[in-house]
Amino acid sequence: MNTITVNLDNITIQLPESYLIISLEEYQNLKDQSDQGKYMTLNQVLDLLSVSRPWLLENVLYKPEIRKEIDISINQDGFVKYPENQGERYLFLASKTKAYFEEHFAHIFKV
Repeated sequence: MNTITVNLDNITIQLPESYLIISLEEYQNLKDQSDQGKYMTLNQVLDLLSVSRPWLLENVLYKPEIRKEIDISINQDGFVKYPENQGERYLFLASKTKAYFEEHFAHIFKV
């Protein structure tokens, strides 16, 4: 049985003013938009993926076939700004970074 039917005639449910009911689709859209235009540091990406810095560098950022896809200096649709000089930082466009790792999980982690 997948459905339970309850008759709620004459029953009012009052939500606290700090709560709002929205559709799952609208929630997902709002969640996706929350990353739009935001940048992540290398440390934030490491936290997101729960991997070590050496692992990310070796298995993602230094792999030529991946770098061609993600480096903004090589691909205008990329989402990673690689440091040009020692001491500079990596910058990642948050929305595309999260989407990339979602879509390429099996390939990157060779599951």
